[in-house]
Amino acid sequence: MNKSGRFLCVLSALCIITVLHPGLTIYAQDDTSSVTSHFVFPEFIKGKVKMKNGMSEDAMLNYNMLTEEMIFEKDTERLALEKIENIDTIYIRSRRFIPHAKVFYEVLINDTVSLFVRHKRNILSSGSPAGYGTTTETGAAHSISHLVSSGNIYNLELSSDYHLTDASQFWITLHNSSFRISSERQILKLFPEISGELKQFIIQNNLNIKKQHDMVIFITRCNEMLQ
Repeated sequence: MNKSGRFLCVLSALCIITVLHPGLTIYAQDDTSSVTSHFVFPEFIKGKVKMKNGMSEDAMLNYNMLTEEMIFEKDTERLALEKIENIDTIYIRSRRFIPHAKVFYEVLINDTVSLFVRHKRNILSSGSPAGYGTTTETGAAHSISHLVSSGNIYNLELSSDYHLTDASQFWITLHNSSFRISSERQILKLFPEISGELKQFIIQNNLNIKKQHDMVIFITRCNEMLQ
């Protein structure tokens, strides 16, 4: 499959973008942790692509965290959805993905405090001069370029020649304002009136807000207390 073929448009009837909340806050997870998969799902799953004009189309979908593209299967090929600025929402099982800029974000919570995750992986080939668990811009670009040219970028499994690290990011919206969250202390500052109770909640439940599961629990509790 040539490079240009990856970017074929799957839906010609797409209309106007649904805009992500105006305030988005990025929170970087630990990108030194080793991971084994560069797709969100272990297999391609039948999902629905919904457009702003209300039209929709079913497709076998999965999200590539290296290229940050929504991939669909067409006949024997795997192609990237193009013109994503015209897509409203993608549904895969009970999960929702919405476009923002050139990538997709998964909606984890849609409430007074909304939570999104940008699924992302960094890559390092075993031949790179940087050490394991680290990456360089040149090394990563070379690794991805090689995978693209070899046609292996959309394989569900990569060879053992590559190391992946988690570089996913959390995005938070609150009252249409954006806040960069880099620590537990900073996120507690967003809720000064209930920060003490939230701190106790974190301690009692042994939460680590760098983990998606724990972050969902924490933001769910924030919304409960803000009602």
